[in-house]
Amino acid sequence: MRDLYRCLDEYPPELLEAISGVWQVRLPEGEPREMAVHLAEAMVAPNALERTLQGLTPGARSALAEIVKEGGAAPGHRLFVKYGNIRRLGPAAMEREQPWAHPESILEELYYRGVIYRAYAAVAGYYGEVYFIPRDLLGPLQKLESAVPALDVHKAPAPTRIEHDGSALAEDLLGFLVRIRQGRISASGPERTRKGSSALDELDLAPRLVGENHPERLALLRRLLWRLELLQDQKSILRPSPTARKWLRLPDHHRALSIYFAWRDDPHWDELDRVPSLRFDDRGRQTNPIVARSNLLQVLAKCPAGHWLLLSSFLEALKHHRPDFLRPDGDYDSWHVRDVRSGEYLTGFASWERVEAALATHTIISSLRWLGVVDLGYGGENAEPTAFRITDQGSALLSAESPAPQAEATSSSSLPATVGDDLTITMSVTNSTYERYQLERFAEWEAQDSVATYRMTADSVWKGYNAGVKTAQIAGFLKRITKDQVPPAVSRTLQAWGGRFGRATLRKMVLLRTRDEPTMSQIRSHPKARGLLGETLSPTMCLVDEENAEELIEQLKDMGIWPLLSD
Repeated sequence: MRDLYRCLDEYPPELLEAISGVWQVRLPEGEPREMAVHLAEAMVAPNALERTLQGLTPGARSALAEIVKEGGAAPGHRLFVKYGNIRRLGPAAMEREQPWAHPESILEELYYRGVIYRAYAAVAGYYGEVYFIPRDLLGPLQKLESAVPALDVHKAPAPTRIEHDGSALAEDLLGFLVRIRQGRISASGPERTRKGSSALDELDLAPRLVGENHPERLALLRRLLWRLELLQDQKSILRPSPTARKWLRLPDHHRALSIYFAWRDDPHWDELDRVPSLRFDDRGRQTNPIVARSNLLQVLAKCPAGHWLLLSSFLEALKHHRPDFLRPDGDYDSWHVRDVRSGEYLTGFASWERVEAALATHTIISSLRWLGVVDLGYGGENAEPTAFRITDQGSALLSAESPAPQAEATSSSSLPATVGDDLTITMSVTNSTYERYQLERFAEWEAQDSVATYRMTADSVWKGYNAGVKTAQIAGFLKRITKDQVPPAVSRTLQAWGGRFGRATLRKMVLLRTRDEPTMSQIRSHPKARGLLGETLSPTMCLVDEENAEELIEQLKDMGIWPLLSD
């Protein structure tokens, strides 16, 4: 920003005279430039600024401290909300109103004392009218930064009902990966970078879900699967990716960080589109959900962790400290946003509670609760939460500035799993995600809270066997996670089941049948097609592995043989 002399050099003599009166400086007669130089030298003289500060009202000192904390410059619209506007007065009006003697706002008090100035400039991504402190004065004012009032959010009484999600989102991502590994989920569908595949949209995880079975939460889970790169497309079928195995082996805290940053930095996930009370006409709307989330989270991080806080009080504090968290340019009039019930347009700053406050509320009670950043509190028969509490995990997430580096893979939970004679397996959910992912290859999930419960059945072990997990491997895995505490009856059961598996084999095949022997001979003589054929049944029929069928069709078409496809 400019120095004090350049700021004063732009002022008319009337305004220079007014500021000099406040600073008790006698200006020389002559050119305005000489007056500006003399006044600037007097204002930066030793003790001059301190004397002027002593005459400021508490509100003016608070406003000045806030501008100092912002680095010496702040958007005008943000200051207007808290400290009032500055009238634009001509020479006659200035002489009549004498705003330096009778300021109508806190900003006018500072402006006509020559402590702050206005200009059009860029500040932290915002371009427009800003109020700034000249760099000659900014240094001595740094001591005011500590005077910025803390976020004033009122504590709430202990709620009668609490919603605590904790690590449920991570647990349900695990559940999705298990189901995707077990089934054949089509990878076809709309652009996955935004919405995920249509087949994935239809995947029903209930009752395997640990958290809320809410459409928006399920959409967030599907979005996170792609954002975290946990899925891959294998021949048009979704499969867990190699990255998923590394992610499942992370310590719990690092996995929570990865989920939080995937959400926080997602340019296509926008809670504003999901606020139930709002409807947008996209004309004129230009939002950046990353910026809005970042601004909101910065204010939220100033709340004391571990205490129940009134949600309404936080919204008041947000409006006071960062009213432009959603619209940093301060443009409250060009958006086409309607109230869903009444259909009326919500324009101007007067609609802040119905737009910005609605977005902040929705983000807290949906995404931030599901991420485990906050708990929600309900009082009495209230259908909507009245309080929230930043969790220990939430405090750690809010204070993290960048994704954590890759951590070493975890070992199994510090608490060993237990296996009962009834083939029930229990395991602590703490730092055991990868072990439980492996366990669900041959055991059925039943329930969980702080401990997950699984059960092995002949059918579940058989499914694992067909996925390549032999009973000897199962026995070894159980021995490891229980620290060699597998009941003999369980070992005998696994051995007995293993003897039944594999005595017969069923394999999905495709039948290739040609119209005559020359056509089959032509196919067999083709070097690429020949390698895709299976067992010969007759001169005009042979089997083809199902996984080779699509490639064989393409080869046949290249040969000029367009096959008839039938069920």
